[in-house]
Amino acid sequence: MKIVRGKDKKEKRIRVNPDKLNMGNTYSSPPQYYYDAEFDCVDCGSHEIWTASQQKWWYEEAGGYFFAVAVRCRECREKERERKDDARKNHKAGLKSK
Repeated sequence: MKIVRGKDKKEKRIRVNPDKLNMGNTYSSPPQYYYDAEFDCVDCGSHEIWTASQQKWWYEEAGGYFFAVAVRCRECREKERERKDDARKNHKAGLKSK
């Protein structure tokens, strides 16, 4: 994942609240700011940007593990959720039929 930092870094950054982070069992220090991060979707290959505000929500509000990063675009994430939901339904149906 490539971090995107513009000429005016103050314009594209959002302050981290370290008290809300799920850093796990690490000696690493949390960063001071979130920056937009570029990535390519692992499923469709589209070039995407995980914005600083999306990262703040994921890490601080949703409680996501801090070292996890975005790997799928929004459309492919929705498809993957549907695929997993179908797999769970099929699995539960199979258990009931036994």
